[in-house]
Amino acid sequence: MKNEGESLYWKIVNSPGELLESLKDNPANAILVAIALVLVFLLGLILDWNWTLYPTGSSDMINKWIEIFGRKTVRLVYGIIVVILLIALGYMYYHYTFK
Repeated sequence: MKNEGESLYWKIVNSPGELLESLKDNPANAILVAIALVLVFLLGLILDWNWTLYPTGSSDMINKWIEIFGRKTVRLVYGIIVVILLIALGYMYYHYTFK
């Protein structure tokens, strides 16, 4: 019999559809996945990783914002938006888990 970790690994590798169904059945787990992804994005903003500001390689709108306000300011505004998103996700997780 497989343990829980092996079962999750099996779902990820062999059947992404089953994993998505599992996340759909347990919204709290889906929210945890979203929180993890947003935290990685926030870490990228803090460490000034290029992909956080240029996800497709180049973006004229982002370049214009950087020209006008500077890279640090754009990262700061993105960071504030990401923190607000994390607060909202935390509330949603609390709602699904404890109520």
